[in-house]
Amino acid sequence: GRLSPATVQRHRSTFSAAINYLARDEGFDAPKMPRGERVSNKRVRFLSSDQADNMVRSYAEHVQPIAVTLRWQGLRIGEALRIDWVNVSWSGDSIFVAESKTGEPRSVTMHKRTRAALHRLWVSRGSPKEGRVFLTQLGRPYADTRQYKFPSGSGIKKAHATACRRAGVTDFHVHDWRHHWASWCVMSGIDLETIRQEGGWKSLRMVERYATVSAAHRTLAMSKLK
Repeated sequence: GRLSPATVQRHRSTFSAAINYLARDEGFDAPKMPRGERVSNKRVRFLSSDQADNMVRSYAEHVQPIAVTLRWQGLRIGEALRIDWVNVSWSGDSIFVAESKTGEPRSVTMHKRTRAALHRLWVSRGSPKEGRVFLTQLGRPYADTRQYKFPSGSGIKKAHATACRRAGVTDFHVHDWRHHWASWCVMSGIDLETIRQEGGWKSLRMVERYATVSAAHRTLAMSKLK
């Protein structure tokens, strides 16, 4: 069957990176690959509260605190996996994101569920002052995919796929936890500017797509009026 534009774009990115790397190594000009159909960036996917609870429980034990953080903080997966204990403020109920996609560091308000999950980790590790918060099953920091020669998925991609199968959730990517967080923020009445700052988006325009979620949520809520 015909591949979707998003799938084509992912393959194109991988092939393009490989060709560019070889061109630099061998000293020739890399050919330009056709872009194909433009991929829409309007996808918004979120779970119900019960689905989200079930998803978090379905992860492997060492991945569950990561899932909790993604669900309640809206961090990008790379931002979450790079959190260091030195950037966790128990007194300030905040997490400092030192490196972000936009290049601008930010502090995010730590949700009580995130705090509880991280505090359990912190105590179990002997209350460390520094070092990566999230570790693999072997007790090692997750690899930074930004250092890979070719584009790659997140460090918990396989664990996420397993959790989706266990929870019976389909069409839900790791990055969709970010959509889930933003959507539920909107449905809870949090203003878009606060969501933008907490989520680390560069412009308000990038957050406005979640306003449609709010409109649909209000319509559903009002339909319950008898």
